[in-house]
Amino acid sequence: MINDSHVLVIEDDYDLLYMIKKMLELNGFKVLTANTGSEGRRKFRKYSSRICSVILDLSLPDQDGKHICREFRRNDPDLSIIITSGSEDQLQKSELEEIGIDAYLRKPFDLKELLKFISSKN
Repeated sequence: MINDSHVLVIEDDYDLLYMIKKMLELNGFKVLTANTGSEGRRKFRKYSSRICSVILDLSLPDQDGKHICREFRRNDPDLSIIITSGSEDQLQKSELEEIGIDAYLRKPFDLKELLKFISSKN
């Protein structure tokens, strides 16, 4: 399936960032990547009109993923946001749902599961 949708992936684990990028590209998506929160925020500001989905690591070393999620949601209420995290905290998960995320994937996750969420939103 060829898709003109741009996906912004913000992930500090280079190996995971690369795998997600390659998997999305193989499925027809155009992908922007960032390995820090500040780089992700800069790319979002620069390319926001093209971005329809964001895959955001909750635990970035330089910025809080929840703060970034709130900022993106304020700028684009229709943006599809998928949060990934290595921890399973129900309070944290319910808080994220209040922010308005579309999906929460606990690491390690199946890349096919991620693709299912992205494809259903685009």
